Amino acid sequence: MEKQVRRNEGQRSAARGAKDLAAGGWNMGSYRAVFCDIDGTLLTSDHRVTPDTAKKVRELSEGGIPFVLTSSRMPAAMYSIQEEIGFHGPMISYGGALVLDGDGKVLADVGLSQALAAELRREFPAETEERCFSAYSGDFWMVTDRDHPLVRREEEITGVRSVKGPWEDVLQEDIPIHKLFWTGPPDFLDEMAGELGNKFPQCMFCKSAPWLLEIMDGRASKSQAVHILCREWGISPAETVSFGDNYNDIDMLKATGHSVAMGNAPEAVKAAASEVTVDNNREGLLLTLNRLFP
Repeated sequence: MEKQVRRNEGQRSAARGAKDLAAGGWNMGSYRAVFCDIDGTLLTSDHRVTPDTAKKVRELSEGGIPFVLTSSRMPAAMYSIQEEIGFHGPMISYGGALVLDGDGKVLADVGLSQALAAELRREFPAETEERCFSAYSGDFWMVTDRDHPLVRREEEITGVRSVKGPWEDVLQEDIPIHKLFWTGPPDFLDEMAGELGNKFPQCMFCKSAPWLLEIMDGRASKSQAVHILCREWGISPAETVSFGDNYNDIDMLKATGHSVAMGNAPEAVKAAASEVTVDNNREGLLLTLNRLFP
């Protein structure tokens, strides 16, 4: 309960800041907001935020520059990072399917119907030691086997506990599924994405890592979420900067006025960005923030 109280206080502060932004009260550097991917960008390969990076993020947030976490993660796995760093603000969750303002108010909520999600679930073969299926809705992460090694690994990385059971037993029937998540060998996932992309054109199939395939409503995107938040603040996306490292960041990188790909990003991601910084293990994010926001 204490953590929830602190979070709400921080969100109220961030909301006040967003109102000031809309009124033109911000003036730090050339850009008025930062959109930043989490895994492979903000976090090192061992899933840490370096102390100097955390300090810079707090400095920006306290100085009037909204620092927006953008991720395919669920909100619960993003709040913990905000709390670790010591700031609060808007967030783009599930790759843009769920957008929250600084008060936690939902600005966009786009998900798969449970019926469509069930059709997709039937397309996947049975789980094995190297293949695992999950479903996400809001702050629920639903799995078949909580003891599966891939589930345990994800719990350790995100700090979020999964729930055993099909979503039909966990959610009311009108609640959407924000993300289906398949972990497995890269070649297998590439084949599945190609086949299902043709069969379900209304869905988005995207790999956030070679071994991770995410399925979401085709209307959801990080770029759309950028536009939603900018409209909320009364600014242009051209006045913002974004950071990312993987294929699901490309549309966001193209949506902002300036964009930065991490040194660890694939070549296609680097080609979509305004510039390329060093990798996430050498504080590429921090180096560029220090230059853009001295």
